[in-house]
Amino acid sequence: MAVYRKFLRDGEELADFAPSIANLTTSDLLSTNDRHRHQQPKSNEAAEEGDQEEGEGQTTNLADLILQRIAEKEAFEASRSAEQTQPFIGGGPMEDAVEIPMKVVEAFTKVGQLLSRYKSGPLPKPFKVLPTLPQWPDLLSITRPENWTPHAVYRATKIFISGPAATGQHFCETVLLDRVREDIQETKKLNVHLYNALKAAFYRPSAFFKGFLFPLVQSSCTLREAHIISSVLAKIKIPVLHSAAALLRLCEISAEQTANVNSEAAGAANIFIRVLLAKKYALPYKVVDGLVFHFLRFRASKEQDQEALGSKEAKLPVLWHQSLLIFAQTYRNEITEDQREALLDLLLVRGHKDIGPEVRRELLAGRNRAAADGQGGGEMQIDALERRDDGDDTMDMTR
Repeated sequence: MAVYRKFLRDGEELADFAPSIANLTTSDLLSTNDRHRHQQPKSNEAAEEGDQEEGEGQTTNLADLILQRIAEKEAFEASRSAEQTQPFIGGGPMEDAVEIPMKVVEAFTKVGQLLSRYKSGPLPKPFKVLPTLPQWPDLLSITRPENWTPHAVYRATKIFISGPAATGQHFCETVLLDRVREDIQETKKLNVHLYNALKAAFYRPSAFFKGFLFPLVQSSCTLREAHIISSVLAKIKIPVLHSAAALLRLCEISAEQTANVNSEAAGAANIFIRVLLAKKYALPYKVVDGLVFHFLRFRASKEQDQEALGSKEAKLPVLWHQSLLIFAQTYRNEITEDQREALLDLLLVRGHKDIGPEVRRELLAGRNRAAADGQGGGEMQIDALERRDDGDDTMDMTR
């Protein structure tokens, strides 16, 4: 009897389901011999009368009724599970869609909820192994990084930046950059945990520059953002080769923004150039030449600026003049005579009333690069390395 009760609906009795089964009791059961003894063969007429009675009583076959109830129960359970489990729908084109198991989606959704309230303590284990998973960018978006706490962003930065360079670069570009800019825009300052996250991102300088700094400068970077982030650059010791590559790229970005020399984005690029020059690294000649062309580029743009602004004199930001002063003080002996004369002519056109004379004095006190490469050039180069910190102990041959 219990076998048939699981097919009953709520409030339905066994008698309604199958009256013949409900009336069946153990006392009604006879032995096989007794049943065969009381059974009598039916004639064809009695069989026809029984069929007519069944048609008039509209009885239902028990097997069909059981199969019908099974199908109804399966359909009900399927509809209920469809209502409770919502399909995960991601963005992007359909041809780039990937199939993620629903259990994995639910797990990382819960991880995102935990990170939105995280303050201290151990991180969820699925999140620690996230950079090693094949579809980690999609799983990272499921956790909704925009809702993470600053504490969680700092811990996540340490996890992702210690992985492959491509992983750290993607994290800096998609998560860290947006969170830092959002926090500065809302509070006019940077949360201490996000500030520490920027420091931790320098574990891989190439990932930080390509994934954070360059996209920031190429976009509408404000002076406030540049000042806050440049303070991190000033405190961190960056390898000389990475610093040289960053200077070249910043000069290229600044060249793209010279159409409007008074723009805030151009000023932000000059802030980062000034901070990197202030480290006084021993830069290759290719980078020195690129910096010279960067400063000379503004001389050619003066006539265009005057035509655009009318009779008003177009002035460069003070940040640009400060960068030129630091360059003249540090690399005055590593430029050619032609470059020195071009920079002196630049001061006549674009010079600052207070900073310009100091830049001119530094340039005139410098020596030619060819003379430094001649006799006695080796001693001069050693003296220059002793005066400047190259940012990498392996590059300093004098130690």
